[in-house]
Amino acid sequence: MLQDILQNIVSGASIGATYGLVGLGVVFLWLTISRINFANISSAMLGAYLFYTFYTMVNLGFFLSFVLSVGVIALYGIGLRAFIYEPIRKRGGGRLEFVVATLMLCTFWLNLIIVTYGALPKPFPPVFGGNKDFITIGSVRIPTLYLNIYLVIAVLMVLIYFILNKTLIGKSFRAAAQNREAAALMGIDVKVTTSLSFIMATCVVGIAGILLAPIYFVSLELGGGSIGVKGFASAVLGGLTNPYGTILGGISLGLLENFSTLYISSTYRDIISFSVLVAVLILKPSGIFNWKSKKI
Repeated sequence: MLQDILQNIVSGASIGATYGLVGLGVVFLWLTISRINFANISSAMLGAYLFYTFYTMVNLGFFLSFVLSVGVIALYGIGLRAFIYEPIRKRGGGRLEFVVATLMLCTFWLNLIIVTYGALPKPFPPVFGGNKDFITIGSVRIPTLYLNIYLVIAVLMVLIYFILNKTLIGKSFRAAAQNREAAALMGIDVKVTTSLSFIMATCVVGIAGILLAPIYFVSLELGGGSIGVKGFASAVLGGLTNPYGTILGGISLGLLENFSTLYISSTYRDIISFSVLVAVLILKPSGIFNWKSKKI
């Protein structure tokens, strides 16, 4: 019994941390433009399919496939700002127009993937470890896949912390997040800062898609549905303003899923997760893990 509990903690926390990465895409854009970008959720699906294309179909190596996939996703982020956000903002559009536009774009990508790759899920190459690769610690067998997911997320979080807190770009980003008008008066290029937020948002979600693909396969599920809702739930648990609280929110959600599957039934796993999201929005909309008074 203890072995099952420990293994569910390891797997639930690793999957949940990946949900948190999807939630980070929500947080970065909410901080800078106060918008929920549903098209950003498609970055997870696009990242997985791009990596699958470069690695499996074009036969490029892991590193080059990863870099190219993230690079294309970064360009996608710039395109979202240039062709969706800016035209709507300049014409006086508000949050509703932006939400509708990004929802339609998300639907466009789902249909394009179906036309291009088909609707059936595709197996993800075992670049993070195969189904039979385990590390045994005592009586607990930990899949190498989960350890590699932890490693990638840890490196990514250190990089995000360094960018936000130790660089001039991060200071500009935080200043624009707190007060765009004041930041512009101080000489900060708000357009560049906004572009940076779109790039960071799409890239972390794209990487999340690559990490989730070995578990959910390269499939349309990564382009929305439960994955998108769980990412949004992670952001809500972090109060939509705390990147690190968002990761903790995702981990909590992953643990809740795994233990509800262990003790109740996998049938109710998503229902329980969505119920938590609704409960937090009603009872504590500021977020459970939003312990910071400042935004970033």
